Amino acid sequence: MPTLDSQITEARIVWLPSCSKDEALRQLVEVVCRSAAVRDAAALQQAILSREVMMSTGLGYGVALPHARIAAVEQFVVALGVVPDGIAWGGGMDDDPVRLVAMIAGPDHENAGYLRLLSTLMKFIKSEKGRILSASTAEEVLRRAARYEMGPDAPTP
Repeated sequence: MPTLDSQITEARIVWLPSCSKDEALRQLVEVVCRSAAVRDAAALQQAILSREVMMSTGLGYGVALPHARIAAVEQFVVALGVVPDGIAWGGGMDDDPVRLVAMIAGPDHENAGYLRLLSTLMKFIKSEKGRILSASTAEEVLRRAARYEMGPDAPTP
């Protein structure tokens, strides 16, 4: 059964310097758009920023989950941004600065795969947040992600 590390590559786990929310979103969109699965970087950036304007993706507890599903993305792509100093995100359940940003880009027609990916990613973040934040390499994070099975409706990488 596929595990979460099949959706996240080493190149898509990045440490972000202290910056604004918009700059963090732009940097993570750039990371996601390196994937051949993303056919239109501008459309993805617009979708991510529009989603954030509609409703903040700050979840609270130092975590944000910006996401978009659009036709210009052929398969799911996940990026993780670690922000040691935190970002004022706003709109979350609390005022804690966001230190972990998980971005999902995916095809607009993949409902079951999206829900499975989202569920697995949230279990991973909830259980491993402290270890992710203290990791010094992407490889450490991927070893942790390899422990989380995606289930039968998992999207294929």
